[in-house]
Amino acid sequence: MDLKILLTGSSGFLGIRLSEILSKTNHRITALDISAPKKKYENFEYKVMSINNYLEQNKESLNKFDLIIHTATVLPFKGKKKDLYETNIVSSLNLIKQISNLDSVFFVYVSSSGIYGKPFEIPVQQSTKFNPLDTYAETKLETEINLTKYLNDSNYAVIRPRTIMGMSRKGIFEIFFKLIKYNIPIPLPNKGRQIIQFVDVNDLSRLILHIGMNKISGNWPAGAPNPKSLKEHLDSLGTKIEKKVRYISFNSKFFEFLGNILVSLKLVKFTKWHFGSFPLDFYFDPLWVPDNFEYELNNEEAFFNSAKTYFLNLDI
Repeated sequence: MDLKILLTGSSGFLGIRLSEILSKTNHRITALDISAPKKKYENFEYKVMSINNYLEQNKESLNKFDLIIHTATVLPFKGKKKDLYETNIVSSLNLIKQISNLDSVFFVYVSSSGIYGKPFEIPVQQSTKFNPLDTYAETKLETEINLTKYLNDSNYAVIRPRTIMGMSRKGIFEIFFKLIKYNIPIPLPNKGRQIIQFVDVNDLSRLILHIGMNKISGNWPAGAPNPKSLKEHLDSLGTKIEKKVRYISFNSKFFEFLGNILVSLKLVKFTKWHFGSFPLDFYFDPLWVPDNFEYELNNEEAFFNSAKTYFLNLDI
């Protein structure tokens, strides 16, 4: 069945990969983003504008969509606090309200695992309480709450990704890869014993489309299987590229304290949550996966795939 799909945030990292996959289908896509796309596809209609402007111009047209995939977001290091509020809460709420009476539209919202902050239990389960540590996570949680207020439970799904990895996105690990490449010791809190989880952007995109096209409602994590400790992943990478990885042990509290200073001075593209949760175990219940979905890359493979642009001899 060919679907009509609205994709918000289509020019972002995740939106680009979703677009690449959808371009190989017969679905009709309306791609919405404030930034123009770098590449265009035949089965796409492009709207270069904000969500609010689109809603003002197309109030009556949302009922034509079978599926809305809402990935648009302002990241904490790319906008001011008011920008996070305007896009992540207000624009999202306006979109949700516009479809509140449209039972024919299924809505997929890409939230964040940041809403768990420092998790109260490991593995994180469906019953785990939320503990947001920064404004970004609070805005994502607020939109999740708004979904419960305005939409029927069967008409939407929420996806909470762990650290999203890809060949063009590495997060904090870009720093680690550089240190490994130049034989500089890596500062590791908790001696690298924390079990850490990633998700490859391709697998996240596949999960989003699997849930959206099959109308699988509910709250879903996105995390690659078989997470290991941070040190195990780094040592495995060193073995793969035939380099000895060197470490410096960092006190976890000092790591968080130093990180918060760097965040306050806007010297890094991370938030207090990144530095607060990084020394801790953080992974999802491996059984919390929708039916008939399997990840193509396990945790280590997702990590290696992200490192490829730094280490050209790396094969997975």
